[in-house]
Amino acid sequence: MSNKAKLLNYLENHNGLITYKDCKKLDVPTIYLTRLENEGLIFRVEKGIFLSSANDNYDEYFFFQYRFTKTIFSHVSALYLQGLTDEIPQYFEITIPRGYRFQNTPANLSIHVVPKKFSDIGIITVETPMGNQVQVYDFERTLCDFIRNRENIDSELFVKTLKKYGTYPKKDLAKLYEYAKKMNILEKIKRTMEILV
Repeated sequence: MSNKAKLLNYLENHNGLITYKDCKKLDVPTIYLTRLENEGLIFRVEKGIFLSSANDNYDEYFFFQYRFTKTIFSHVSALYLQGLTDEIPQYFEITIPRGYRFQNTPANLSIHVVPKKFSDIGIITVETPMGNQVQVYDFERTLCDFIRNRENIDSELFVKTLKKYGTYPKKDLAKLYEYAKKMNILEKIKRTMEILV
């Protein structure tokens, strides 16, 4: 199969989306993406990210995380991407490890900074509404973030989220307490859960 055919085949099977990283996985030089672009078969949407001309699905979540690989969607963004809230986020809420710096901080962003030892706790992969994979914090980690930063969370959202967790069929209290212990908020979590239960 020619390099061009490999790329076109990949596009067809991946929502019309291809990146420089995908080229490396396919062992195809990235110059072939430029050639496809010159032929009008794909267009560049971000540095290193291309869509097929027939694809008009601009996936902001995927593109954002592709550009800023250390970011994890958290708080309301994490709940939204997991279908756990009816609130549509007005901006991206992300968490980054302390010490991470944006070269140019994007607009419409709410940034939460945590110690590096907390940044990997509770990461899962979910599909965006456009069908691409992104990393978010799971419900238990999101709950820990809400309780840890209680004073900065909207009261109505806080109560709704707690109630949602109370009826959540996949809730895992052992995991919640494990995260809380690692994040040094076990007593806070236990007190909050006692009220809920």
